[in-house]
Amino acid sequence: MSIAANGRHSFNPKSSMPDDFIYDAWYVAAWGEEITRTPLRRVLLDEPVVFYRQADGAPVALADRCVHRAYPLSRGTLEGDQIVCGYHGFKFAPGGACTWVPGQASVPKSARVRAYTLVESGPFVWIWMGDPANADPATIPDHRTTLDPAWPLIKDMRTLKARHALLIDNLMDLSHETFIHAETIGTEHVADTPITTTVEGTMVRCYRHMENVVIPPFYEQATGITTAIDRWQDIDFDVPSFYTLNVRVAEAGAPDERAFFSKVMYALTPETKNSTHDFWVIVRKGGARPVWVDTFATRFQNRVFAEDMAALEALEENLPAEGGWQELSINNDRGGLLWRRVFKERLARERAEGDRAVLERIAPLSPV
Repeated sequence: MSIAANGRHSFNPKSSMPDDFIYDAWYVAAWGEEITRTPLRRVLLDEPVVFYRQADGAPVALADRCVHRAYPLSRGTLEGDQIVCGYHGFKFAPGGACTWVPGQASVPKSARVRAYTLVESGPFVWIWMGDPANADPATIPDHRTTLDPAWPLIKDMRTLKARHALLIDNLMDLSHETFIHAETIGTEHVADTPITTTVEGTMVRCYRHMENVVIPPFYEQATGITTAIDRWQDIDFDVPSFYTLNVRVAEAGAPDERAFFSKVMYALTPETKNSTHDFWVIVRKGGARPVWVDTFATRFQNRVFAEDMAALEALEENLPAEGGWQELSINNDRGGLLWRRVFKERLARERAEGDRAVLERIAPLSPV
């Protein structure tokens, strides 16, 4: 029996699909422009969080439950850099401490809400939902190209009614493009081309290179190429939250200087056990038609994502509520099985660290 500090970890022994959250990790909570002087509510890892900006522009994230009667602070107002509960007027500083209680001069020492660690970088606002002592900004997933003006970007966000693990499985096995995305980015070569996989720490990588294959409609419109292409799909998934698909498209046999490069990034943040926020970014370099990309690519990408949403939400609805279904895996599932293994190992380490923290806290109270 685990005595993890938060008491929330579990792993379904009947299935290799993760059914819990890793808390000690960086997740994308919002786009930078979403957080303003108007409180914003978002549920992350089953926890309601309220976001706002201080007068100097610094973002704040607090648990979205007033300590008094659990009213959402996001329904309150800002007073300077403090947020005022809209139910009974409790005031909270950006660090979470209650500074004023109506009807009495003193504020109870326990009157505070949790403040979360945030880092704003690129288009993203990253949040650490676990132990703040472990929140090292150096471990934020690699998103450097979103900061590079040489790589123009488009972005959007959707929340789908399907669990985090289903979306990751979908992205780690792109052979589904042949069938789910047949009219947009899929061709028969995607499903037929084997993948190569590697694991480095928490990074799972999958490689699929297709040579002299048919160009799908999306890439034909984006690049202007009408002949056969060489197409690469190189996946970097930083478990548990950040996925990058590195794409190279060029006329068959063409060198890099004539290729179209893009990176499709998905920041995958669980909302609840059965829903997921997906913040996507596409950055591009070389070979693209800028006017077409700027005008139509967001719409086109959302069409592709809508195809995935329909499939994944149907899958979520079809899974037995008690879990434990029997899966059949094939060669194309290697990337999916690897990310699950890495996730399980990281979850076990986090659980063990939580157990040790509990033991350290109770050890001084143990009888000699």
